Amino acid sequence: MHAAKPDDAEPVAQDWVSPLVARFEGPLILYAQRLLGELGRARDVVQETFLRLCRTPRGDLTGHEAAWLYTVCRRAALDVKRKERRMTLLNDQTAATYPSTSPDPATALERSESTAEVLRMLERLPENQKEAITLKFGHGLSYKEIAEITGLTVSNVGFLIHTGLKTVRQRLLPV
Repeated sequence: MHAAKPDDAEPVAQDWVSPLVARFEGPLILYAQRLLGELGRARDVVQETFLRLCRTPRGDLTGHEAAWLYTVCRRAALDVKRKERRMTLLNDQTAATYPSTSPDPATALERSESTAEVLRMLERLPENQKEAITLKFGHGLSYKEIAEITGLTVSNVGFLIHTGLKTVRQRLLPV
């Protein structure tokens, strides 16, 4: 019998891990950066998330990879936040500095003043509504995936999104 080389298992892991990294690394960094307020720490959290993915048997998360990745990333980011005991208030100027998969905030603001107003309204929502709306519309996750990530029920996620959007709509179109 010959001893197996350490690299023998690596191609198997890459077969399923590499596509997940390619698909989710950018969105997870954006999500973690929104939670932490800093790109460097967000990258560290996402790196830890993918290291945990490599240590997790594929069968444990088949079919709910997105929810698993966002959940692990969220928990890691919140752990970092707790350890540093730092809370920063998010204002319009700070929000405009966060990178996004959509056009940069300056370009988006130039295109439409209403876009800027909607963003200001979203920033004034309670944190749980903001997070649910961001995961739904910013990251394209389902209510079920958001529920798994946040530990809320699917109906509670729906309520948060509905209430948040209703509040924004009312503020934009006062009666």
